Amino acid sequence: MSSETKEELRTLLEHAGYDVPDNELDGMIRVYQINQARLKLLHAADLDDEEVAGTFSPKTTGGLEAS
Repeated sequence: MSSETKEELRTLLEHAGYDVPDNELDGMIRVYQINQARLKLLHAADLDDEEVAGTFSPKTTGGLEAS
C-alpha cells in the first residue's frame, strides 16, 4: 500500500465528515483500490451519448479480488 493512496483515502473520508483510525483505514485500502480500478475502466469506455447505470453486488468483484 502506498502512503499516497492512504492519504488520498483519508482526505476523501475527512471531506465526507469521517474520522477513521489508522487500523480501520488500512482495512479499507484494498476495497478503495478495487473501486478506483473499476472507475478507470468505466471512464475509459467509449459510450458516446449512452447513459451508464451502475449495479452493486457484494459477492462479485468483476475479476478483482479484495483481500
